[in-house]
Amino acid sequence: MLFRTVTKVCWNLMTVALILFSNTTLSAAGEKSFSIEIDSQEAEYTIDVQGTANPENIEIVIENLGAVAVESPRITVNGKYDWFDMESMVGEITAGCTTDEEKAMAIWQWVHWKRFQRSPFDRSSLHPVRAMNGYGYGICGHTAAWLKALFTQAGLKARVQEIWGHTISEVYFDGGWHMVDGNVKVFYLGRDNRTIASLAELEQDGWLIERTIHPRDPWVRQDDSPGRNKEFVRYIVTSGDNFEEHSYDSEIKKTYTMGYSLKPGEKLERWWQPVLEKFEGRSQRAKVPQKYANGRLSWEPDLAKIDILDYLNVIENVTTSHQDGVAPAIHVAELQNDNYTRAARFTIPVKSAYPVVGGKFYCTLRKDQGASAQVFYGTPAWSNANLHSFRWGFGQQNVELYLDNFILDDSSHYGYEIGFTIAGNGRNGRSAQAGVEKFKSVTDLQVSPHSLPALSLGRNVIRYRDSSPSQGRKVRITHRWKEAEGNSPPKRIIHSEQPAGGQTVATLAPVLRWKSAGDPDGVSDVTDYQVMVSLRPDCRWPVSMSLYRNVGSAESQWQVPDSFLNPATSYYWRVRARDTSGAVGEWGDVFSFETAADAR
Repeated sequence: MLFRTVTKVCWNLMTVALILFSNTTLSAAGEKSFSIEIDSQEAEYTIDVQGTANPENIEIVIENLGAVAVESPRITVNGKYDWFDMESMVGEITAGCTTDEEKAMAIWQWVHWKRFQRSPFDRSSLHPVRAMNGYGYGICGHTAAWLKALFTQAGLKARVQEIWGHTISEVYFDGGWHMVDGNVKVFYLGRDNRTIASLAELEQDGWLIERTIHPRDPWVRQDDSPGRNKEFVRYIVTSGDNFEEHSYDSEIKKTYTMGYSLKPGEKLERWWQPVLEKFEGRSQRAKVPQKYANGRLSWEPDLAKIDILDYLNVIENVTTSHQDGVAPAIHVAELQNDNYTRAARFTIPVKSAYPVVGGKFYCTLRKDQGASAQVFYGTPAWSNANLHSFRWGFGQQNVELYLDNFILDDSSHYGYEIGFTIAGNGRNGRSAQAGVEKFKSVTDLQVSPHSLPALSLGRNVIRYRDSSPSQGRKVRITHRWKEAEGNSPPKRIIHSEQPAGGQTVATLAPVLRWKSAGDPDGVSDVTDYQVMVSLRPDCRWPVSMSLYRNVGSAESQWQVPDSFLNPATSYYWRVRARDTSGAVGEWGDVFSFETAADAR
């Protein structure tokens, strides 16, 4: 066992982060685990990850070890993954952006690399907070709705446009509308070779679409097939049936958040893989999502230490041992007799910020002879329990209940209730008490793996915070990962051979050459390069998607295609490499060239 000392951090004069305990362990399987206990509203700690590349993140767990509920616990790593609400999401995406164009392009890029193609059944997945935390996938309508919501949150005008067989977004900046497609990961350069075209321009000028590639993923960036290219031309230029879409507005205007209450004895586990192999809508379709993950919310309160009455939805006639000293822990407040016939009714609510895709419920029922207990999925009725009945006999009964058939219907769920109807007996001087001695809920979740606070290679600064005003909190956070050993990604490209830095070229289709990337450990050879040409010195986005291409071979050169560059203009470019093992290197240095005034 390795012990790590973590320094106490003061965020401001009112909040001091008190870290009670932390340690790092190494399992026999090579997995590393780091745990830390915190009893304050905010805290910061570090984890150093070794290896040759980013690690395999396995699990992150947060447990409530205290006696009070912890409200909306949040964890970020290196300032990322704070997707709690629209404000925090857009704040992270647009960090460092100073212009409306930069904000718009940052949002577009963020969305299209954090989604997969599949339509959730959950209508609330039209909202970015629900979609990007819980699913990570959607079709063109979802993607356009997310973009409109995020653009609007960033203070930009935006609209969703339905075109023939497809849905896209437009965002307004620099005095005009600009069409960006988050689903196909494309925008179209206008005739001036500087401005992103609007839908109105594209409806009148199909050539702007024809000259543009439509990438499929980060590394499939080669020429379209003729059929694929014509498909997008047909979508857009058939302008007679294009129209602005408003049907998503009611959903994206809602104020969804990832807020939840972590109750005493409750634990939230999140995994980067589909450990449970459960996903929304699987009762309607067998096809597994391209990428998804699972989590689990488990609640097993110690009823001897906390008064569970505060966490029940009491309908009538319910009390606890903490209130009157009578067993079992949850029981009938007033026994039934000729003057009072109403049974005890209550529910145990389970709420999640993530979609619920299954679960189990365990409880121990206890009753005296002549009493009864019934368990329901949902609000309790007077009879005919849909989960379990304990009418005959007496004593203790351990119950294990499966909830999947109730949860995996055609609706989306972010919580449920387990209901109880418990009847005692106070007639004829023979008291018969009944109730619940203990319980445990296990709720299966679906999570989007790219929303999870992932560790990366090197030093990771993790920030914890919650919104609980009360004292008495105590949480334990556990990270589990496996460090990458073996193949290292290719080296950065740091030398250009043609054009030389800042050189003026006489052509609008220059050949770009660079010094080959090496493999630092000799395990794999470079098999492909990817090139981006931009009007920006930071190469934040390309001139056109056609100037963001992979070469398709280990040849360290690429010719800029015709029609995209202007004379007397400065351009910037960079390259990254991929090896035969699939490892992708970092983008290299930014190089530049200038086109001559008479370049053709």
